[in-house]
Amino acid sequence: MARAPRNYKPNSYYHVYNRGNNKEEILKYPEDKQLFVNQLYKNKDVCDIRLVSYCIMDNHFHLLVKTGKSPTDLSKFMQKVTTSYAVNINKKHGRIGHIFQGRYRANYLPYKKDLIGVTNYIKQNPVRDGIVKRPSDYRWTKF
Repeated sequence: MARAPRNYKPNSYYHVYNRGNNKEEILKYPEDKQLFVNQLYKNKDVCDIRLVSYCIMDNHFHLLVKTGKSPTDLSKFMQKVTTSYAVNINKKHGRIGHIFQGRYRANYLPYKKDLIGVTNYIKQNPVRDGIVKRPSDYRWTKF
């Protein structure tokens, strides 16, 4: 049975995230993280998505995005990014099968306090994990 389409709102903010299947480190190597970031930037304009901030960790990612006039572009954006990444990573590492643990999550952020909270959460992710002392020291974030 087909899944119901997601109902995103135009010109709205969303916290989008997912992690590796079985919590695997699917973004472990710097070149893999760079590939993922490249996919984000390659597809954001094609899909009318504003990439506000992100944090790419070894086994998961967080994005803060703003939809444009066509909110269904968020689904198209995520499909392009994750599929392209999975195909490249499977080929590079001689893998087959799923890379991500199911469908990505996208939480609607209707209030300014939600936006501030998610921005801080994304920014502090590598600090909480003990990777760096300051958010600005982590290469794989944009905020």
